[in-house]
Amino acid sequence: MTVPTYTSAEDSALLKRALRSRSGGSFLEVGAGNGGTMVDASRRHDLVAGTDIHRPDMDDWKKAGASYVLADRASCFRPSSFDVVAFNPPYIPVEAEEDPAVGGGARLEVPKAFLVDAIRVVRKGGEIVFVLSDEADLRDFEAICSEEGFALRREATERVFFEELAVYSAKSTE
Repeated sequence: MTVPTYTSAEDSALLKRALRSRSGGSFLEVGAGNGGTMVDASRRHDLVAGTDIHRPDMDDWKKAGASYVLADRASCFRPSSFDVVAFNPPYIPVEAEEDPAVGGGARLEVPKAFLVDAIRVVRKGGEIVFVLSDEADLRDFEAICSEEGFALRREATERVFFEELAVYSAKSTE
């Protein structure tokens, strides 16, 4: 079964806007899709990389000087490798994954796994920035962050069709 790469939409645009206030150092996008966020980030960061389990359909990220790695989340990187880690995970809670590009699992296991991996690869003093919908139980994400010494903060929201999307940032409290 061929799975199409996620096509950039309102959620990706919201994440890009939130990331524009960050610059310098190294940047990783987990689940980079076609690499549009990487292209945007390459204008402000010294090193830009992205991962996904599918090869991207477009190659604008190459022209922007970014690196793309076929990998599950950030599993291929060493701990504490990046200054900024961003992701726009599949965030719709669904029992059966009809569309893996948007299905986050019944209890949002997919975005939680993205967060755990991001915490592992972000440098001390770095930051994690990600998108969730209002269907997410934020307490689970706050607990993951708290256990790892990160504070979670809502940065921006946008109402899109039937849901409200929010960008969150997580920074080390240590």
